[in-house]
Amino acid sequence: MRAAAVRLMQQLLVDEGFAPGPIDGKLGPQTYVEVDKALARDPSGLPQDWQAWSSRRKAVAFVQLQCKARAIEVGKIDGFWGPQTDYAADTLAFMLENGEPPRLWRDEVPLDINPNHWPKQREADLMEFFGPTGGNQVRLSLPYPHRLAWDLRTSVNAISCNAKVHDSLARVLHKVRDHYGLDGIRELHLDRWGGCLNVRKMRGGSQWSMHSWGIALDYDPERNQLRWGRDRAVFARPEYDAWWRFWEEEGWTSLGRSKNYDWMHIQATKL
Repeated sequence: MRAAAVRLMQQLLVDEGFAPGPIDGKLGPQTYVEVDKALARDPSGLPQDWQAWSSRRKAVAFVQLQCKARAIEVGKIDGFWGPQTDYAADTLAFMLENGEPPRLWRDEVPLDINPNHWPKQREADLMEFFGPTGGNQVRLSLPYPHRLAWDLRTSVNAISCNAKVHDSLARVLHKVRDHYGLDGIRELHLDRWGGCLNVRKMRGGSQWSMHSWGIALDYDPERNQLRWGRDRAVFARPEYDAWWRFWEEEGWTSLGRSKNYDWMHIQATKL
């Protein structure tokens, strides 16, 4: 069990009138004693041999029962901490904090529209539509300051981008400013700038990066790292839904939304 899951279990015990000791994320004798009491009070959902289980297994079973009582799919009540129990515990923690279950993100489909007729991510198509790498660049005045992600003391008010994306990019960023406001933008790190034009090969690949044409942007790279999926990338959270809608309405592609990696990255191409 992760420390966060142990803290969840300890808080649940407290909420039910038990005294597991400090809510510190550590499994100790007092927590185990209170788990035994809680299971003994209502063992109806447990197998007949549960009393012979180890203290740690009983603790896992307690969390499983708490999930099941709230109609969270947790699988068999067996006292083993597997992927299903881990996901169920995270769901329970979210429900307790927010008063409602998390969104069903696997049912979501990014908007599949392309009003600007962005090309496919093929080098020949990109060259034909956007021109050569590093070329056809213009300056875009930003509707709100961007701070360099690697040096937050430095702000930029204009960036270089491909002329073909200039107007679309401006529309997106104006919508972001109008929707979130400057305080919301700062709070969500939507001003933490990871770059646009950068003539280089893809990280971990041999082809030209979309940054080479000035048609891709990175935001808040520290909290949305290349290999991170929805379980870690902050841009996968519900508060960023409007952010992604503004991009997708213009046909931009999020690798995070489409492929579940590199959540910092948005590009004016179709996959």
